[in-house]
Amino acid sequence: MKILFVNIPWMKYYVGEGDEESLPPLCGYNFQNVDGYYYGYGEGLEELAIEEIEGVTATDQLVEDVLVIWTAKNREGENKIIGWYKKATVYRHKQRELTLDSDRPVMTYTIKAKSENGLLLPPELRLLAIKDFVEGPYFEKEEQVIKDVAMYTHNYAGDKMNFLLDPKDLTAESVLQFGELEMYFSKADEFLAKDLYGKAMRCFNKAISLAPEVAATYEFKGSILLSLKMYKEALQVYKQVVALEEDNEEAAYILGLLQGLTGNYKAAAQALDDYISQNPRDNNALAERGIIAYHLGEEEKAKEYFARVYQKECDNEMFRALIAFAAGV
Repeated sequence: MKILFVNIPWMKYYVGEGDEESLPPLCGYNFQNVDGYYYGYGEGLEELAIEEIEGVTATDQLVEDVLVIWTAKNREGENKIIGWYKKATVYRHKQRELTLDSDRPVMTYTIKAKSENGLLLPPELRLLAIKDFVEGPYFEKEEQVIKDVAMYTHNYAGDKMNFLLDPKDLTAESVLQFGELEMYFSKADEFLAKDLYGKAMRCFNKAISLAPEVAATYEFKGSILLSLKMYKEALQVYKQVVALEEDNEEAAYILGLLQGLTGNYKAAAQALDDYISQNPRDNNALAERGIIAYHLGEEEKAKEYFARVYQKECDNEMFRALIAFAAGV
């Protein structure tokens, strides 16, 4: 069986949680959905001897259909299974991508899996102990251990921490009945405060059905999808916003970013150029334009954008990361 164990620091969500004094660890985004995928990384994963996985040779650069078991030590020092990816792709060398994702402009990963194939256990359900090993990858060879872990992940039917929006919520409407459109917005805000994204989405869907000519209804829905990093779905919604309000500068700007986030960099470049012409001092937009230039094969132009914004804000973590990426660091 193709299986890989990886020991990482203990966290609750693995979606970038940190504070003003400390950045998330290398594994800190391992369960953050990005347009339908999880991107896993951590200490010791810069280069993997994937030939240790069953059926892989020393010349293979990646292996597919791997069960990746994430483990972490709790406060008592006990190593527990905290989650897993099924049907994952594991790379021999770390992958680095320049992205328009504001959380991770430079995305580094060695493991990739569809979000629907990942599961993060709630802290109180991280009960299954596993042998102790140092932070990093571990290639288990004991057949009984592999069999037991595979059976556990296959049969698990309990709660999970990683949130994915139910596809039905994209179109289903709330059953609530209000006399005023604003009441659906207010109720959606209540749901969002409780992280009930599906119910909030249904409120906006109902508002759209009642007032399809009101751009704000689409904009609110799109903002949820954007925050959940569901870029393909958000793109379609923001197209509706711009169609209804052609002079909505912010919506046009976000639509441009979404074009880039879904791979249409030419359309993204045009949208960002239009926005920057009216907002030449927006350093974030200038940095994003540099990222787009990089993906269009205009590397020197990208470096110029990065240097320009870094000169203005040398303490900005995003700009520092872009400068380092451009320098090959």
